[in-house]
Amino acid sequence: MRDIMELNEILEKIKADFQDIHLKEIQRFIRQPSVSADGNGIIETAEMLVKKIEKLGGKDVHLADLSGDDFGHPFVYGEILSNVSKPTLLFYSMYDVQPVFPENWVYDDRKIDPFGAEIIDFEWIPGYTGKCLMGRGVCNQKGPTIAFFNVLDIYKELYGELPFNIIFALEGEEELGSTHIGPFIDEYKEKLKRAEVLLFPAFWENEIGRINMPLGVRGVVSLKLKCKGGEWGGPTIRNQHSAVSGIIQSPVFKLIECLNALKKDESNEILVPGIMDDPDIIGPDEEDEEVIQNFLKNHSFEEEMKRDGNIKIFRIDENGQELSDKDAIIEMLFKPGISINGIEGGYYGKGSMTIIPKEIKANLDIRLPPFQSRSYVIEKYSNFLDKNFPMVEYEFEKGGYEAGKIPFSHPLAQTAYSIYKEFNKEVLVLPLLAGSAPFALFQKKLDIPFLVIGIGHSGRAHSPLEYAVIESKQPEVGGIIDFELYSAMLLNKLSRDLKT
Repeated sequence: MRDIMELNEILEKIKADFQDIHLKEIQRFIRQPSVSADGNGIIETAEMLVKKIEKLGGKDVHLADLSGDDFGHPFVYGEILSNVSKPTLLFYSMYDVQPVFPENWVYDDRKIDPFGAEIIDFEWIPGYTGKCLMGRGVCNQKGPTIAFFNVLDIYKELYGELPFNIIFALEGEEELGSTHIGPFIDEYKEKLKRAEVLLFPAFWENEIGRINMPLGVRGVVSLKLKCKGGEWGGPTIRNQHSAVSGIIQSPVFKLIECLNALKKDESNEILVPGIMDDPDIIGPDEEDEEVIQNFLKNHSFEEEMKRDGNIKIFRIDENGQELSDKDAIIEMLFKPGISINGIEGGYYGKGSMTIIPKEIKANLDIRLPPFQSRSYVIEKYSNFLDKNFPMVEYEFEKGGYEAGKIPFSHPLAQTAYSIYKEFNKEVLVLPLLAGSAPFALFQKKLDIPFLVIGIGHSGRAHSPLEYAVIESKQPEVGGIIDFELYSAMLLNKLSRDLKT
């Protein structure tokens, strides 16, 4: 009875404080840039987080910078370990964000400041509108990070302490590929492994108010390619006039040849020998198959993916048909992948410039299904490039990580799911998230489960007009306050169920 009374008090306090205190606190953090690509505002944001942890009573709070001579940014570490009989949670998130240049932040003929944290009447898909907080990082990942802190603040304010121990590991390099997360976990292993579960809070509601509940994530490796003129051919010192294209080769065409040799895009077949038939790849297991079938009983995967208009058609299969729902899920979650993120080189301005560029570069990301090894993938790609394209320089960026997941039958997954249902939400459970996230590395190195949790809709991560819903005109779509209420309910449940 006391637990119920305390939870009700917490929920009522969240509702009372949200508009005037919690929302303003999130706005304060969004207005502070923290762009990891150039370091703009990173240290200032990290120091703001240090103060928040110290205000909660955190000890050993400090910036852990393991970048050495490399370009990188610190983790914010801290811990509140008040009683060994309490369960210990590991709160992982990131405070860095993507750059905003050269994005065009304009809505309804109005220019939006990416770091203004303005409240906008916004339509995210046709027919779905409401008041939204807009700004870089509000969706990914500063918005949910600070909203989670708001809930911790409520516990501290009402009861003087938290009903659980908590370790903070807040990263400033996630948008760089989590370059130094491996060394961080290794150096702090004895501290981190005291946790019984890792929590990664996010706004997981889709555009129409359904909860996305991924049970894991794919792995990722970042690859940079560069082709320059040299002994093999092409201009060497400067760009060359295109009139001589008949007698010299072009680095641009050579890099295009290399890119086409990596993947047959129409079928998503990776052409690098050994990648598609890697024996370490574990396909959907029996429980994964059951999760997928349950998803498809009530929902169309095609509809869910295409709703926001960013996808018009899936790949075409060998029979000339668009991929079925089940085949699309398996292709997206359980097959190796590679994407070209960007290509840079030559001239693409107004008018024309008749040249053969002396250099061209490309950034790629390689997606790893369960449980393909990062080292295996790097070895196979390296061997292929060395043998077939010696004129193409390549570099695998530091960081990256492999896939991780927990079964739906895991008690923690069942706890998170049961609380979603208390909000009368449809819950879309899938074995994996299509993207990648570094918390899987904590699972591998520390052998602790993770929960990817949260309510409330947000969108346009890594894009202009990034937003999170404050109040929707459609009552089925939750906002930031619903995230805070859900988080409080989950923390209350974990503090009781995980007691040692």
